[in-house]
Amino acid sequence: MVKINLNWFVILLLLTLATACGSQSSSSAPADSAGGAKTYIAAFENGPASARAVIVVEDGKFDAYVCSLDDAFNLTTARWYKGELGQAGSFQGVSNDGVEFKGNVSGDGFTGTVLNTAKESLAFSGAAAPADGKSGLYRGTGNYGNGEVIVGAVMAADDTFASTAQYKGKFEFVSPVAAQPIELREHSLGVKIGPDGSQITVNLVTTLTGPQVF
Repeated sequence: MVKINLNWFVILLLLTLATACGSQSSSSAPADSAGGAKTYIAAFENGPASARAVIVVEDGKFDAYVCSLDDAFNLTTARWYKGELGQAGSFQGVSNDGVEFKGNVSGDGFTGTVLNTAKESLAFSGAAAPADGKSGLYRGTGNYGNGEVIVGAVMAADDTFASTAQYKGKFEFVSPVAAQPIELREHSLGVKIGPDGSQITVNLVTTLTGPQVF
């Protein structure tokens, strides 16, 4: 008959459990996969000074927006996008009228290009926006004239601002849009649109979950 020392058996069992737990901890998911949206803002290398590209990423998905305070740029280039991130933070989207938006987010960097309806390739580059409750992508809806408009805005940490008011379901824009926002409260802005300065409230995008306006 084989005799087993119970004390040694207990010790070996504890060591085995500790090793298994340690292996599970070392194979845990990266910290940045735990969730939480991150916003990036970029300026264009060869576009209007006010032109901006912004992307919000969360849990492998993205919402993005390109806009400016320049009417000609907006007609050919200002568009909304959404989709899923590819490997190493790549993204790509195509608007209903064929404007192509693609690039990469990596660490704090944000780069890419837009191929607009005029077949101009416009490059942009930027960085992650600070989580200061002000910087980022804003959007909201309202009524103007005879239709509903989607208003988007980008506010950077240095207070540079760009925005468009687009009729829902159309590539038509309300002009002008005021060059400065009206700050109402934390996480929201008022944007003045049209010759009469109608005000539309837009909210800071802090998550990609929940209702979408486009």
